[in-house]
Amino acid sequence: GKNYYVSLEANVQNPNFQNEAIYPEMKYPDAGYRLLALYRYWNIIQYYFPYKNLIEEDWKEVLGEFIPKFVNAKNELEYKLTVLELIARVHDTHANIWGWDMTLNHYWGIRISAIELNFIENKAVVTGYYDEELGKKTGLIKGDNIVKINNKTVDDIIKERLKYTPASNYPTQLRDLSTKILRTNDTLLNLEFIRNGQIQAKNIEAYSLKEINIYKKYQQKDTCLKFINEDIAYLYLGSIKNSYLSNIFEKIKDTKGLIIDLRCYPSDFVVFTLGQYLLPEKTPFVRFSGGSLINAGRFTFTDCLEVGRENKEYYKGKVVILVNETTQSQAEYTAMALRVSPKATVIGSTTAGADGNVSSFYLPGKIKTTISGIGVYYPNKQETQRIGIVPDIKVLPTIKGIIDDKDEVLEKAIDLIEEK
Repeated sequence: GKNYYVSLEANVQNPNFQNEAIYPEMKYPDAGYRLLALYRYWNIIQYYFPYKNLIEEDWKEVLGEFIPKFVNAKNELEYKLTVLELIARVHDTHANIWGWDMTLNHYWGIRISAIELNFIENKAVVTGYYDEELGKKTGLIKGDNIVKINNKTVDDIIKERLKYTPASNYPTQLRDLSTKILRTNDTLLNLEFIRNGQIQAKNIEAYSLKEINIYKKYQQKDTCLKFINEDIAYLYLGSIKNSYLSNIFEKIKDTKGLIIDLRCYPSDFVVFTLGQYLLPEKTPFVRFSGGSLINAGRFTFTDCLEVGRENKEYYKGKVVILVNETTQSQAEYTAMALRVSPKATVIGSTTAGADGNVSSFYLPGKIKTTISGIGVYYPNKQETQRIGIVPDIKVLPTIKGIIDDKDEVLEKAIDLIEEK
Protein backbone atom coordinates (compact mmCIF):
# COMPACT_ATOMS: atom_id res chain seq x y z
CA GLY A 1 0.00 0.00 0.00
CA LYS A 2 0.92 3.67 0.23
CA ASN A 3 3.87 4.80 2.31
CA TYR A 4 2.58 6.81 5.29
CA TYR A 5 5.66 8.99 5.73
CA VAL A 6 6.79 9.76 2.21
CA SER A 7 5.27 10.13 -1.25
CA LEU A 8 6.63 11.52 -4.51
CA GLU A 9 5.05 14.65 -5.98
CA ALA A 10 3.18 13.99 -9.23
CA ASN A 11 5.19 14.86 -12.38
CA VAL A 12 8.19 16.31 -10.57
CA GLN A 13 9.02 13.31 -8.33
CA ASN A 14 10.51 15.22 -5.41
CA PRO A 15 9.72 13.60 -2.05
CA ASN A 16 6.91 14.84 0.17
CA PHE A 17 7.50 13.96 3.83
CA GLN A 18 3.87 14.37 4.74
CA ASN A 19 3.50 12.88 8.21
CA GLU A 20 6.61 13.69 10.22
CA ALA A 21 5.50 15.08 13.61
CA ILE A 22 6.51 18.71 14.22
CA TYR A 23 6.45 18.83 18.07
CA PRO A 24 5.91 22.62 18.05
CA GLU A 25 5.62 22.90 21.84
CA MET A 26 9.21 21.69 22.38
CA LYS A 27 11.43 24.75 22.05
CA TYR A 28 14.25 22.71 23.58
CA PRO A 29 13.38 19.02 23.17
CA ASP A 30 14.77 16.46 25.61
CA ALA A 31 17.69 14.26 24.55
CA GLY A 32 15.44 11.58 23.05
CA TYR A 33 13.70 14.03 20.75
CA ARG A 34 16.97 15.76 19.92
CA LEU A 35 18.25 12.38 18.73
CA LEU A 36 15.02 11.92 16.78
CA ALA A 37 15.89 15.18 14.97
CA LEU A 38 19.30 13.77 14.05
CA TYR A 39 17.95 10.37 12.98
CA ARG A 40 15.12 11.89 10.95
CA TYR A 41 17.48 14.25 9.15
CA TRP A 42 20.13 11.60 8.63
CA ASN A 43 17.66 9.14 7.07
CA ILE A 44 16.06 11.71 4.78
CA ILE A 45 19.50 12.55 3.39
CA GLN A 46 20.53 8.88 3.26
CA TYR A 47 17.51 7.78 1.20
CA TYR A 48 15.98 10.85 -0.45
CA PHE A 49 18.71 13.41 -1.13
CA PRO A 50 19.67 13.31 -4.83
CA TYR A 51 23.17 14.67 -4.18
CA LYS A 52 24.32 12.42 -1.35
CA ASN A 53 27.23 11.40 -3.62
CA LEU A 54 28.52 15.00 -3.50
CA ILE A 55 28.76 15.22 0.29
CA GLU A 56 32.52 14.46 0.18
CA GLU A 57 32.60 12.57 3.46
CA ASP A 58 31.14 9.29 4.68
CA TRP A 59 27.58 10.17 5.72
CA LYS A 60 27.59 7.23 8.18
CA GLU A 61 30.53 8.79 10.01
CA VAL A 62 28.69 12.10 10.22
CA LEU A 63 25.97 10.27 12.17
CA GLY A 64 28.49 8.98 14.70
CA GLU A 65 30.05 12.42 15.06
CA PHE A 66 26.71 14.14 15.72
CA ILE A 67 25.15 11.75 18.26
CA PRO A 68 27.16 13.25 21.17
CA LYS A 69 26.66 16.79 19.79
CA PHE A 70 22.87 16.39 19.89
CA VAL A 71 22.94 14.66 23.30
CA ASN A 72 25.15 17.37 24.80
CA ALA A 73 23.30 20.42 23.40
CA LYS A 74 22.59 22.31 26.64
CA ASN A 75 19.81 24.67 25.56
CA GLU A 76 17.60 25.76 22.66
CA LEU A 77 20.37 27.76 20.97
CA GLU A 78 22.91 24.93 21.15
CA TYR A 79 20.31 22.50 19.78
CA LYS A 80 19.49 24.78 16.83
CA LEU A 81 23.14 25.54 16.08
CA THR A 82 23.85 21.80 16.09
CA VAL A 83 21.00 21.32 13.60
CA LEU A 84 22.47 24.12 11.45
CA GLU A 85 25.90 22.51 11.61
CA LEU A 86 24.43 19.17 10.51
CA ILE A 87 22.52 20.83 7.64
CA ALA A 88 25.71 22.60 6.52
CA ARG A 89 27.40 19.23 6.04
CA VAL A 90 25.17 18.33 3.07
CA HIS A 91 26.35 21.40 1.08
CA ASP A 92 23.02 22.44 -0.41
CA THR A 93 22.08 26.12 -0.65
CA HIS A 94 18.40 25.07 -0.46
CA ALA A 95 19.04 23.47 2.93
CA ASN A 96 18.86 25.72 6.00
CA ILE A 97 16.62 26.53 8.94
CA TRP A 98 13.88 28.61 7.34
CA GLY A 99 11.41 31.05 8.83
CA TRP A 100 11.78 33.61 11.57
CA ASP A 101 13.51 32.05 14.56
CA MET A 102 13.91 34.30 17.60
CA THR A 103 16.73 32.30 19.18
CA LEU A 104 18.84 32.14 16.03
CA ASN A 105 18.14 35.79 15.28
CA HIS A 106 19.58 36.69 18.67
CA TYR A 107 22.62 34.56 17.87
CA TRP A 108 23.27 36.49 14.64
CA GLY A 109 22.07 39.80 16.08
CA ILE A 110 18.66 41.46 15.94
CA ARG A 111 20.05 44.78 14.72
CA ILE A 112 21.92 45.47 11.49
CA SER A 113 24.02 48.27 10.02
CA ALA A 114 22.92 50.17 6.93
CA ILE A 115 26.12 49.17 5.13
CA GLU A 116 26.04 46.63 2.34
CA LEU A 117 29.05 44.31 2.42
CA ASN A 118 30.28 41.86 -0.18
CA PHE A 119 33.31 39.63 -0.28
CA ILE A 120 35.44 41.00 -3.10
CA GLU A 121 38.92 39.58 -3.67
CA ASN A 122 38.26 37.58 -0.49
CA LYS A 123 37.93 40.74 1.60
CA ALA A 124 34.86 42.20 3.32
CA VAL A 125 34.25 45.32 1.23
CA VAL A 126 31.61 48.05 1.47
CA THR A 127 29.71 47.93 -1.82
CA GLY A 128 26.83 50.27 -1.03
CA TYR A 129 24.11 51.07 1.48
CA TYR A 130 20.85 49.31 2.27
CA ASP A 131 19.55 52.74 3.18
CA GLU A 132 21.17 55.71 1.45
CA GLU A 133 20.67 58.26 4.23
CA LEU A 134 21.61 56.00 7.16
CA GLY A 135 24.50 54.53 5.17
CA LYS A 136 26.08 57.91 4.41
CA LYS A 137 25.77 58.81 8.09
CA THR A 138 28.24 56.03 8.96
CA GLY A 139 31.03 57.82 7.09
CA LEU A 140 31.98 54.56 5.35
CA ILE A 141 32.24 54.62 1.57
CA LYS A 142 32.38 52.09 -1.26
CA GLY A 143 35.64 50.18 -1.35
CA ASP A 144 36.37 50.40 2.40
CA ASN A 145 37.76 47.03 3.49
CA ILE A 146 36.43 46.03 6.91
CA VAL A 147 39.01 44.04 8.88
CA LYS A 148 37.65 44.02 12.44
CA ILE A 149 34.17 44.07 13.94
CA ASN A 150 33.88 44.66 17.70
CA ASN A 151 37.59 43.84 18.08
CA LYS A 152 37.30 40.49 16.32
CA THR A 153 38.99 40.02 12.96
CA VAL A 154 36.65 39.32 10.06
CA ASP A 155 38.71 36.18 9.32
CA ASP A 156 38.02 34.85 12.82
CA ILE A 157 34.32 35.66 12.58
CA ILE A 158 34.10 33.74 9.30
CA LYS A 159 36.02 30.75 10.68
CA GLU A 160 33.67 30.61 13.66
CA ARG A 161 30.42 31.00 11.70
CA LEU A 162 31.15 29.10 8.49
CA LYS A 163 30.06 25.81 10.01
CA TYR A 164 26.64 27.34 10.78
CA THR A 165 26.24 28.65 7.23
CA PRO A 166 24.81 25.97 4.95
CA ALA A 167 25.40 26.46 1.22
CA SER A 168 26.51 24.50 -1.83
CA ASN A 169 29.87 26.24 -2.19
CA TYR A 170 32.20 28.71 -0.48
CA PRO A 171 31.26 31.85 -2.49
CA THR A 172 27.63 31.28 -1.51
CA GLN A 173 28.54 30.77 2.15
CA LEU A 174 30.33 34.13 1.98
CA ARG A 175 27.29 35.65 0.26
CA ASP A 176 25.12 34.58 3.20
CA LEU A 177 27.66 35.65 5.81
CA SER A 178 28.05 39.08 4.21
CA THR A 179 24.57 40.09 5.40
CA LYS A 180 25.13 38.63 8.87
CA ILE A 181 28.53 39.80 10.10
CA LEU A 182 27.34 43.39 10.58
CA ARG A 183 24.51 42.27 12.86
CA THR A 184 24.52 42.80 16.61
CA ASN A 185 22.18 42.92 19.60
CA ASP A 186 23.55 46.36 20.53
CA THR A 187 22.84 49.75 19.00
CA LEU A 188 26.47 50.30 17.95
CA LEU A 189 29.12 48.35 16.05
CA ASN A 190 32.81 49.14 16.34
CA LEU A 191 34.56 48.76 12.98
CA GLU A 192 38.17 48.85 11.87
CA PHE A 193 38.63 49.28 8.14
CA ILE A 194 41.29 50.05 5.57
CA ARG A 195 40.89 53.00 3.20
CA ASN A 196 43.72 54.07 0.89
CA GLY A 197 46.11 51.81 2.79
CA GLN A 198 45.33 53.48 6.15
CA ILE A 199 43.60 51.73 9.05
CA GLN A 200 40.70 53.72 10.51
CA ALA A 201 38.18 52.97 13.26
CA LYS A 202 34.57 54.08 13.69
CA ASN A 203 31.50 53.33 15.76
CA ILE A 204 28.46 53.00 13.56
CA GLU A 205 24.79 52.62 14.41
CA ALA A 206 22.82 49.41 14.10
CA TYR A 207 19.11 49.44 13.33
CA SER A 208 16.26 47.01 13.85
CA LEU A 209 15.74 44.51 11.05
CA LYS A 210 12.41 46.23 10.31
CA GLU A 211 14.17 49.52 9.52
CA ILE A 212 16.65 48.05 7.03
CA ASN A 213 15.57 46.20 3.89
CA ILE A 214 18.53 44.10 2.79
CA TYR A 215 16.71 42.97 -0.37
CA LYS A 216 15.91 46.46 -1.64
CA LYS A 217 18.39 46.38 -4.52
CA TYR A 218 16.66 43.33 -6.03
CA GLN A 219 13.25 44.98 -5.86
CA GLN A 220 13.82 47.37 -8.74
CA LYS A 221 10.56 49.06 -9.56
CA ASP A 222 11.54 50.54 -12.90
CA THR A 223 11.26 48.72 -16.19
CA CYS A 224 13.15 45.47 -16.71
CA LEU A 225 14.28 46.65 -20.18
CA LYS A 226 16.74 49.38 -20.95
CA PHE A 227 19.00 50.23 -23.86
CA ILE A 228 22.69 50.59 -23.07
CA ASN A 229 23.04 52.11 -26.54
CA GLU A 230 21.06 51.69 -29.76
CA ASP A 231 22.79 48.35 -30.46
CA ILE A 232 22.61 46.74 -27.03
CA ALA A 233 19.51 45.88 -25.00
CA TYR A 234 19.65 44.98 -21.30
CA LEU A 235 17.04 42.82 -19.58
CA TYR A 236 16.84 42.55 -15.77
CA LEU A 237 14.95 39.38 -14.88
CA GLY A 238 14.27 40.51 -11.30
CA SER A 239 11.38 42.63 -12.60
CA ILE A 240 10.31 40.68 -15.70
CA LYS A 241 6.78 39.50 -16.47
CA ASN A 242 5.84 36.99 -19.16
CA SER A 243 3.27 39.44 -20.49
CA TYR A 244 6.07 41.93 -21.35
CA LEU A 245 8.01 39.59 -23.63
CA SER A 246 6.34 40.06 -27.03
CA ASN A 247 6.56 43.83 -26.65
CA ILE A 248 10.21 43.64 -25.54
CA PHE A 249 11.30 41.50 -28.50
CA GLU A 250 9.44 43.74 -30.91
CA LYS A 251 11.59 46.63 -29.60
CA ILE A 252 14.93 44.81 -29.56
CA LYS A 253 14.74 42.49 -32.57
CA ASP A 254 17.27 44.49 -34.63
CA THR A 255 19.85 45.04 -31.86
CA LYS A 256 23.34 43.53 -32.07
CA GLY A 257 23.23 42.09 -28.60
CA LEU A 258 21.03 41.33 -25.62
CA ILE A 259 22.36 41.22 -22.05
CA ILE A 260 20.23 39.12 -19.70
CA ASP A 261 20.99 39.88 -16.04
CA LEU A 262 20.37 36.86 -13.81
CA ARG A 263 22.18 38.24 -10.76
CA CYS A 264 18.77 38.21 -9.06
CA TYR A 265 15.77 35.93 -8.60
CA PRO A 266 13.43 36.05 -11.62
CA SER A 267 10.12 37.75 -10.81
CA ASP A 268 8.30 35.42 -13.20
CA PHE A 269 8.98 31.93 -14.56
CA VAL A 270 10.28 32.75 -18.04
CA VAL A 271 12.34 29.64 -18.88
CA PHE A 272 10.14 28.43 -21.74
CA THR A 273 8.54 31.71 -22.79
CA LEU A 274 11.82 33.63 -23.10
CA GLY A 275 13.45 30.54 -24.62
CA GLN A 276 10.98 30.68 -27.52
CA TYR A 277 12.36 34.04 -28.62
CA LEU A 278 16.02 33.03 -28.39
CA LEU A 279 16.06 29.65 -30.11
CA PRO A 280 15.49 28.56 -33.72
CA GLU A 281 14.27 25.08 -32.72
CA LYS A 282 13.52 22.80 -29.79
CA THR A 283 16.76 22.12 -27.92
CA PRO A 284 17.42 19.82 -24.94
CA PHE A 285 18.84 21.71 -21.95
CA VAL A 286 18.33 19.67 -18.78
CA ARG A 287 17.55 16.28 -17.31
CA PHE A 288 16.48 15.37 -13.79
CA SER A 289 16.94 12.53 -11.36
CA GLY A 290 14.27 11.35 -8.95
CA GLY A 291 14.12 9.02 -5.97
CA SER A 292 12.14 5.83 -5.48
CA LEU A 293 9.54 4.69 -2.92
CA ILE A 294 10.05 0.99 -3.70
CA ASN A 295 13.82 1.11 -3.54
CA ALA A 296 14.71 3.93 -1.13
CA GLY A 297 18.07 5.45 -2.00
CA ARG A 298 17.88 4.68 -5.71
CA PHE A 299 17.79 7.64 -8.11
CA THR A 300 17.08 7.40 -11.82
CA PHE A 301 17.57 9.88 -14.65
CA THR A 302 14.66 11.24 -16.64
CA ASP A 303 14.72 12.04 -20.34
CA CYS A 304 15.88 15.50 -21.38
CA LEU A 305 13.56 18.45 -21.31
CA GLU A 306 13.59 20.84 -24.27
CA VAL A 307 13.33 24.60 -24.57
CA GLY A 308 12.44 26.66 -27.66
CA ARG A 309 10.31 25.92 -30.71
CA GLU A 310 10.61 26.02 -34.50
CA ASN A 311 11.07 29.75 -34.99
CA LYS A 312 12.76 31.37 -37.98
CA GLU A 313 12.13 34.77 -36.40
CA TYR A 314 14.23 34.02 -33.30
CA TYR A 315 16.51 36.75 -31.92
CA LYS A 316 19.69 36.80 -34.06
CA GLY A 317 21.98 39.03 -31.99
CA LYS A 318 24.54 37.90 -29.43
CA VAL A 319 23.10 36.91 -26.06
CA VAL A 320 25.18 37.43 -22.92
CA ILE A 321 23.89 36.03 -19.63
CA LEU A 322 25.23 37.52 -16.35
CA VAL A 323 25.50 35.31 -13.25
CA ASN A 324 27.05 35.42 -9.77
CA GLU A 325 26.51 33.93 -6.31
CA THR A 326 23.02 35.48 -6.06
CA THR A 327 21.97 33.42 -9.12
CA GLN A 328 20.14 30.59 -7.37
CA SER A 329 17.66 27.83 -8.11
CA GLN A 330 15.09 29.13 -10.63
CA ALA A 331 17.68 31.70 -11.77
CA GLU A 332 20.20 28.89 -12.38
CA TYR A 333 17.56 26.87 -14.22
CA THR A 334 16.83 29.92 -16.39
CA ALA A 335 20.54 30.31 -17.18
CA MET A 336 20.79 26.62 -18.14
CA ALA A 337 17.90 27.00 -20.57
CA LEU A 338 19.00 30.28 -22.14
CA ARG A 339 22.64 29.26 -22.56
CA VAL A 340 21.69 26.71 -25.23
CA SER A 341 20.65 29.50 -27.60
CA PRO A 342 23.03 29.68 -30.61
CA LYS A 343 24.92 32.86 -29.75
CA ALA A 344 24.80 32.72 -25.96
CA THR A 345 27.74 33.31 -23.61
CA VAL A 346 27.49 33.07 -19.82
CA ILE A 347 29.79 35.43 -17.93
CA GLY A 348 30.37 36.15 -14.26
CA SER A 349 31.24 33.93 -11.32
CA THR A 350 30.19 30.84 -9.36
CA THR A 351 26.43 30.59 -8.85
CA ALA A 352 24.64 29.29 -5.73
CA GLY A 353 24.71 25.68 -6.97
CA ALA A 354 21.22 24.63 -5.86
CA ASP A 355 18.63 23.90 -8.47
CA GLY A 356 15.46 21.85 -8.64
CA ASN A 357 12.25 21.61 -6.67
CA VAL A 358 12.66 21.64 -2.92
CA SER A 359 11.20 19.28 -0.34
CA SER A 360 10.40 20.67 3.11
CA PHE A 361 10.09 18.88 6.43
CA TYR A 362 10.18 19.66 10.14
CA LEU A 363 12.47 18.58 12.95
CA PRO A 364 11.31 18.45 16.60
CA GLY A 365 10.74 21.96 17.96
CA LYS A 366 9.03 23.08 14.72
CA ILE A 367 12.34 23.59 12.91
CA LYS A 368 11.49 24.00 9.23
CA THR A 369 14.14 22.87 6.76
CA THR A 370 14.32 21.94 3.07
CA ILE A 371 16.52 20.03 0.64
CA SER A 372 16.87 20.03 -3.12
CA GLY A 373 14.44 17.18 -3.78
CA ILE A 374 15.37 16.27 -7.36
CA GLY A 375 18.68 16.17 -9.17
CA VAL A 376 19.30 18.69 -11.95
CA TYR A 377 21.85 17.87 -14.66
CA TYR A 378 22.87 18.98 -18.12
CA PRO A 379 21.70 16.65 -20.94
CA ASN A 380 25.13 14.92 -20.83
CA LYS A 381 24.52 14.20 -17.10
CA GLN A 382 27.09 16.76 -15.98
CA GLU A 383 26.41 18.15 -12.48
CA THR A 384 24.96 21.55 -11.60
CA GLN A 385 24.68 21.05 -7.83
CA ARG A 386 27.47 22.71 -5.82
CA ILE A 387 29.46 23.79 -8.90
CA GLY A 388 26.54 25.87 -10.12
CA ILE A 389 26.21 27.27 -13.62
CA VAL A 390 29.83 27.50 -14.72
CA PRO A 391 30.37 30.69 -16.73
CA ASP A 392 32.02 30.53 -20.16
CA ILE A 393 34.04 33.59 -19.16
CA LYS A 394 34.86 34.18 -15.52
CA VAL A 395 34.62 37.81 -14.40
CA LEU A 396 34.77 38.78 -10.75
CA PRO A 397 34.24 42.29 -9.36
CA THR A 398 37.39 44.00 -8.04
CA ILE A 399 37.81 46.47 -5.18
CA LYS A 400 39.02 49.06 -7.67
CA GLY A 401 35.88 48.52 -9.72
CA ILE A 402 33.71 49.05 -6.63
CA ILE A 403 35.55 52.29 -5.79
CA ASP A 404 35.16 53.52 -9.39
CA ASP A 405 31.45 52.59 -9.31
CA LYS A 406 31.81 50.12 -12.17
CA ASP A 407 29.81 47.00 -12.92
CA GLU A 408 32.72 45.03 -14.36
CA VAL A 409 30.62 42.02 -15.32
CA LEU A 410 28.24 44.22 -17.30
CA GLU A 411 31.16 46.06 -18.91
CA LYS A 412 32.65 42.76 -20.06
CA ALA A 413 29.27 41.83 -21.58
CA ILE A 414 29.19 45.11 -23.52
CA ASP A 415 32.75 44.49 -24.79
CA LEU A 416 31.77 41.00 -25.95
CA ILE A 417 28.85 42.31 -27.96
CA GLU A 418 30.82 45.19 -29.46
CA GLU A 419 33.88 43.20 -30.53
CA LYS A 420 33.80 42.38 -34.21
